[in-house]
Amino acid sequence: MDMKVCKRRKTTKVPPPTELLDELVTEILLRLPVKSLLRFKCVSKAWRVTISDPFFVRSHLRQSASRCRQNPSLLVTPHTLEHVIDGEPWPSTFSSDISFYQWQPPSSEEEESEARFVMHSDDFLEEFNSVCYFAHCDGLVVAPTNTNVYLFNPATRDAMRLPVNDRNKMYQYVACLPAGLGRDPRTGRHKVVRAFYRSRNPLTGVHDMGMEVFTVGVDSDSWREITPNPLYPVAEWITPVFAKGALFWIIEKRGLDPSPRGILRLSLDDESFSVTHLPDSLDPALDESFILDEVHGELFLTAFSSSELTWRKPLNIWTLVEQDTRWEHRYTLDVSGMAHPVALLPGGGAMIVRASHYISRYDLQTHEINTICELESLRYQHDGTPEEDAGSGQEIFYFNVIPYTESLVRI
Repeated sequence: MDMKVCKRRKTTKVPPPTELLDELVTEILLRLPVKSLLRFKCVSKAWRVTISDPFFVRSHLRQSASRCRQNPSLLVTPHTLEHVIDGEPWPSTFSSDISFYQWQPPSSEEEESEARFVMHSDDFLEEFNSVCYFAHCDGLVVAPTNTNVYLFNPATRDAMRLPVNDRNKMYQYVACLPAGLGRDPRTGRHKVVRAFYRSRNPLTGVHDMGMEVFTVGVDSDSWREITPNPLYPVAEWITPVFAKGALFWIIEKRGLDPSPRGILRLSLDDESFSVTHLPDSLDPALDESFILDEVHGELFLTAFSSSELTWRKPLNIWTLVEQDTRWEHRYTLDVSGMAHPVALLPGGGAMIVRASHYISRYDLQTHEINTICELESLRYQHDGTPEEDAGSGQEIFYFNVIPYTESLVRI
C-alpha cells in the first residue's frame, strides 16, 4: 500500500520594510533625554542625520513639553557674590560662573528635594559682574548682564556670547538692559530682543528707547534695530515674557502723560508693536503693581485683589485669551505676599508657585499651601554625586528660577 508523504513547505520570514524599522527607531529616539541622544549621534551616520534633522528637533521638543506638563521641571541658577559692597542698589560683585540645576517636585513627602546638575559655564570669567533675570523659550536661556547678553542651551551644554554694539548710550542708568527671548511663529526661528536707551528727557525723566533683535542661527555678528521705535519705554530690570508668538513688556510709566493702561506687545513674526490693555477687573491703583509669567504657553498676569493696606490679600490671576484682546480671571490664591505661578499639576487641581526663595504646592480646591522646596537649602547633585547645599560657603544674593523643557535646539 502506497502511502503519500506530505512534505512541509518551507516558509521564509519576510523582514519588515526598512521604512517601518526607521519609523520605529525614530519613535524610540523621540522619547529619550537629550543627554542620551547626544551620545547616540555617534552610533551611526544615519542616527546622527536623524537626530540633527530640524523636524526631529521640533518633534522631540513637543515630546519634552508634553512630559513637563505631566511632571513640571524648573531650572535653578544660584547667583553668588564675590563680596558685598554696602549701599549698592544692585550688586556689582556677582560671580561670573553660571551653573544650571534641574529641579522637579518630589514624588512623596518622604523624598528629599534635590536638584540635578545640568550645566556649568566658566567660559566667560570676569567678563561681567552683574546679572539680571533670565529669559527662556524652548529650552534656551538668555542671561542679560551689565556687559553682554549670553545664550545657553543647558541640555546640550552649548553657550555663546551675543555680539556687542554701541547703540545704548546710557550705561550709567542701568546695570542690565532688558532682554527677552521667543520663537517667531512664522519661521520657527528664535529671536533675542533687547531694549536700549538713546537719551533721557531731563524735564520728564522719560527715556527715548529703541529695540534690537538677534535671530539665532541667522545673525552671526550683529544685532538688527527694530523700526519703528517701541510705542512706550519699558521698565528697567524687568525681563519680558514670551507667550503666543509675542514678547510682553511692562511699560515704564514714570513721566508719561497720559499714562497707558496696558502692557507693550512685540509680535515676533512681523516685529510690530501694540498695546495690550490690562484686565478691566484689575484695581486701577495696581496698574503698576503686577507681574507677568508664562505658564504652559499662556500669559498669566498676577496682582493683589485690592490696593487696601491689609496684612493678607488674596492674589488674582488672569490669562490672556481671544487673540490677545481679552483677559479671563482664572484663579484666586489665598496667600500672603506676591507669588509667581510656575506650573499647573496634572488634573488642574494644584499649582506650583514660587515666592522669594520658596517653591510651594498650592491646592486650588482647599487653598492649602505647602512648601516643597527651600532654595537656600536645596540639595543638588553634580554628575550623580550628592553635594553640599547650593552655594554652600558663598554669599547667595538671589536665584534665577525658570520653567525648563530640555531640547536639542541649536544656538
